[in-house]
Order: sequence, then C-alpha cells, then structure tokens
Amino acid sequence: MTSRLLRLPASGRLLVATDIQGNLKDFLRMMALFEASPEDSVLIFTGDLVHGPDEYTEHHWPDYLGTPYRDESPEVVRAFMEARGRYPGRVHCLLGNHEHAHVGGPRTAKFHDDEARVLEERLGPGPTQALQALFREFPLVAVAPNGIVLLHASPSAKLSSPDELENLQLEGYAHMGIDEFFHVPVLGATLWSRMAQPEQARAFLAPLGGRIAIFGHDVVREGYERVGDEQLCVSTSFALFDEHKVYVELDLAQTYPNVHALRDGVELKKLHG
Repeated sequence: MTSRLLRLPASGRLLVATDIQGNLKDFLRMMALFEASPEDSVLIFTGDLVHGPDEYTEHHWPDYLGTPYRDESPEVVRAFMEARGRYPGRVHCLLGNHEHAHVGGPRTAKFHDDEARVLEERLGPGPTQALQALFREFPLVAVAPNGIVLLHASPSAKLSSPDELENLQLEGYAHMGIDEFFHVPVLGATLWSRMAQPEQARAFLAPLGGRIAIFGHDVVREGYERVGDEQLCVSTSFALFDEHKVYVELDLAQTYPNVHALRDGVELKKLHG
C-alpha cells in the first residue's frame, strides 16, 4: 500500500528542490548535483514536476516567467522514473497540485484550460497510464528524524496525527474549483496553501515531530523566503531567472533549531552557481 508519509533516514545528505514544472535543464542540473553528492544522499522534489509554459517563444517571453525554457514535461517524467529506478529509495517526489490534477484533483489551468488533459494528449494512452500510476504513489509529506518536514505548499492544514495523511483519498475532486477544494481537510491546504501563520505551522509540525517546514508552490523571486522560525519557502526553478534559483542541502544527522540556522551558500545553495 502506498504511504502518504515518507520517513527519511537519520543520516546522510538531503537535497531538496521545488517546482520544476517541465524544465528539463533544471531537473538534470538537480540530478547532477545529487549524483556528485555522497552515496548516502537523498533527493526530494516537493511536487509540480510537470506543466510548464509552451505558448511563448524565447523572443516573446514575459519577464515574470524568468529564464525562458520549453516545457518538456514528458521528458522530465521519464527522467524522474529512470532516476528513481537507478537510485532506489534515494530519489523521491512529493505530490503537488499539478500532479494531483492527473489523479483526481482539480484541473490546473495556469497555461491551458486543462493542463492535465493537454499533457495526457501529448503522452498518449500507454504513457498516460504510467504517469497516473506514478503520481498515485507520490507521498504528500516527508519527515526526517532531525525535525525537517517537506511538503508541496505551506503548512497551514489542520493535522492532528500522521494517520490522517495515510487515510486521505486522492480521487473525487476533479469537478471542484480551487476555492472549494482548498477547504477539503488536510489535502486541500497541503497542496494549495500559499501562506501559513506561525501558529498554524507549529500546529502542523507538532504531530510529525517537526521543527522546520520546507516547501515551494509559491514563487519567491529572490530564491527563498524565511517565514517566522518554522517555514522556508524555496523556488528552485519555475518563474525565476537562473541566477536566483535555489535548492536546499541539509545534513540529516544535524539538528537545525529554526530556519535562521540555514545559511546562504551552505544549506541554501544556488542551482546554477
């Protein structure tokens, strides 16, 4: 049975990347960084591997989308599947709202009226079934013994026990608008919330034994933003210029008391440095 809670080891390096959204170059850069790291390293993408812009040319590219790229979502999914097979137990992706659109969630419409339909049409029937099976396996949350918690969006959901994550159903929400789905217990906020108050973050982290939540979903132009003592929002790829893209690298054997202990150039690193 698929677990919605991924438990990480108590030692080794942890590399965290957010929101690739079809950017194959940035995905492969993250893989190269992972492959250059120690053999006990773990790489986690926090969701939204897919659904990038494909209606613009490089010469008509809006600044708000950062460095131009071509949406290569099918290639990103294939590369992820190959990496997961090559490094079993060491390469993971959490469920993002864009993946959820393929397996029962609200249909995302950032660049198309129905981005899931457009990608599935590009893939064809067989690869679509493989993609859906893959996404159904994605956990929602990852937690490490040192108190690091990873999720797609900000930690504002009301969570009283880890068991609540295991009991969630992904299907049955395709008919909902985002505003309605946001109020679905635990699942809605975990996939869509852009802001959590400090007390909300602490309440979400407590039943997981967590101290720090790291997530993406929102776009931080400078690459990352600390929110209170408990939250770190990171932008690794989507909608940023290459020089501002950031990933996180942590020591799973070290305890970080709060997000202010995460340092530029040490734990918070440039993707294209």
